[in-house]
Amino acid sequence: MKSKISLRINQLFHNREVLLFLPIYFFLSLNNLILKLRMTSAWTDGTLASNHNALLAFTHYNNEQSRLFQFLIPEFIHRVFSLSIVSSYAFARLLFVFMAFIAFHFFLRKWFSTAESFAGVLILSGSLAITFLVTDLQESAPLLMLLFILGLWALREKKDLIFCILLILGGGLTNETMLVMAAGYFFYRIPSLKLSDIIKTGYKTCLIALPAFLIQGGIRYINLNQPHLGGAYHLPDNLNGIWNEIHNPPLAVFYGVYLYPFLIFSIFWICAALGYSKSPRFLKSVFWLVPLFIAAHMVTGIIYESRQMIPLGYILIPMSMFFFFPKEISQTN
Repeated sequence: MKSKISLRINQLFHNREVLLFLPIYFFLSLNNLILKLRMTSAWTDGTLASNHNALLAFTHYNNEQSRLFQFLIPEFIHRVFSLSIVSSYAFARLLFVFMAFIAFHFFLRKWFSTAESFAGVLILSGSLAITFLVTDLQESAPLLMLLFILGLWALREKKDLIFCILLILGGGLTNETMLVMAAGYFFYRIPSLKLSDIIKTGYKTCLIALPAFLIQGGIRYINLNQPHLGGAYHLPDNLNGIWNEIHNPPLAVFYGVYLYPFLIFSIFWICAALGYSKSPRFLKSVFWLVPLFIAAHMVTGIIYESRQMIPLGYILIPMSMFFFFPKEISQTN
């Protein structure tokens, strides 16, 4: 077992593709980190450190307090490497975005060439710039980026145990957004719309997703008396904001914040739909997460916080690429 692991590690570090793209993705991640830090004053004005202390004392807002890895991982880095709190958060952000880029590249390699996969990561990296226009912290987002793409990989390859563990790490301990992947499991694994298949697949989905939901639910219950940051119901505000900007395009172009969710993937929202028929079965299945994801964030989220949309890039970008670069593929993949 040890020799197999050593062999795989040796192969990894002698792989030309790995050696070529790792430094590129590192510097793309570093560029994104610098942009984020310089546009978000909360990193350096004491807000981040203050929030971190409140999180450690379990006196912060309910929804932020429930994202345990958001503050426990930087605290671990702080204690082990003696970095400042701000530097620990910065290191964690850099590491997770870097690893997410690498994971996305090799996720795409199942279907696309090296150059095409590189293009997909560049699209994702460029999309992150829109998220920096909203200068909030939300430091669970980088780890969510990584765990979401790993979760999609485990789902695609039908690694149920790994998927369950990633759902716990992501939806249970990092950010509840990842719990939506339980629906993706159901959509992908259901063989037909027969009632027996719906019941059987639904039962299996519940078994796999239950630990993550129980953990997140338990943490939320412990923090039940803590107020919710930003409120928990935003549907009227989101609908009114989008409607007002549609009716006033000049104002929207210069000042419109409700454009952000559309700008983040721009034309790729449309190209993904156009690429639906050309995409493998896996992407066709998880594509139906997109309306569920958006609907949930319209109700409970502040929709112009465009970083919420980033996980959808792992679905929209490859589907768009199938529109641009059609492939002969097996629809079982």
